[in-house]
Amino acid sequence: MKSVYFPDLYVERNPVIISRMKRTSKTFDGYHKESWINLKFLSLNDTEIWDFLNRLKIRGKSGNIIIFKKETTPSIAQLLGFIITDGSLLSTEGRVKLCQKDVNLIEKYLEIINKEYNTNLFLSFNGKEANVASVPLRFILNKYYRIPLGKKVRDVDVPFQIIKSESKDVLRGFIAGLFDGDGYIQYYYLKNKRILDHANFCISTSSHELIKHSSIILNRLDIKCSISKRNDGRLTLQTAGFSNSIKFYEQIVPLIFHKKRKDTAEKIFTGQDFLSKFTIFLNNDLKFIFREIRKRNLDKELLDSSNYNYINSLRSIESWTYLSKTGKIRSVYVYKACKLLNKDPSNYIPENQLKYLEKL
Repeated sequence: MKSVYFPDLYVERNPVIISRMKRTSKTFDGYHKESWINLKFLSLNDTEIWDFLNRLKIRGKSGNIIIFKKETTPSIAQLLGFIITDGSLLSTEGRVKLCQKDVNLIEKYLEIINKEYNTNLFLSFNGKEANVASVPLRFILNKYYRIPLGKKVRDVDVPFQIIKSESKDVLRGFIAGLFDGDGYIQYYYLKNKRILDHANFCISTSSHELIKHSSIILNRLDIKCSISKRNDGRLTLQTAGFSNSIKFYEQIVPLIFHKKRKDTAEKIFTGQDFLSKFTIFLNNDLKFIFREIRKRNLDKELLDSSNYNYINSLRSIESWTYLSKTGKIRSVYVYKACKLLNKDPSNYIPENQLKYLEKL
């Protein structure tokens, strides 16, 4: 096992630091004129160090400066999610490794680092992964956010700053980072038909604690998920059913940086197959609308305006709109019928469905 190496860290000299050194350090003589003070001379314990360092400049011997902030913003939460799933902290050097082949994705996270910590770090990229050299950044990620050093896949967990956060934006940011790192979209069409059967957002990792606590976070966002175990021991977290996939799409997908996954989600959740999944309960008001369609001989026009392959009968309105097993009707037909009859669809269709149907 490689030994853990922590290079010295330095804090910019200010009156507060000088005052503390006078009280606690016998090594103060000779350092009172230095611009940067070695952090170890401040004798800070684990319960006071982060309040003390908040908003102060820290650096390693190389000179790259970071302004530490104790607050975990939504962007920092997203950075943590990404590093936890697709990054690592080297045990022997002051570097953060980002294991992604997509350099544009990595650069988005470098932008977060530079903006949130008011620094100007660079990355080295070899075509397979990138490295960000920064002793202070590795110190913050390991000591403050408790991200393990080295190969941490099975040991990593959600940082307590995320678990304890009351901000839904922070929770969403963290899940977006996880999805950028270890996420994928699972979707299937019915056999021999171009009809979307289901679409789930998934996150898969070897860390069981990470998956369990991420499930709790998603539940706080009102996104219900299920957890399954693969043959190799990895756990997969996936949205439970169509309605929860929609919530994930609405809350998390706008935040992610992974272009391919984002494009796939947009293709699925803005297509006609997606719209066909919307249903509402069939009631007397809706039955009246479709009786009007038949009375005015608009059946053919309604059918011609649709591209859904499961329309296979003209016996009655119910035969191509009504889902008899569930007592529901496909919202897409209610929307089209309202347009043909010059009725306001918002009187019949829930707002969260209507905003998608209006894209027709």
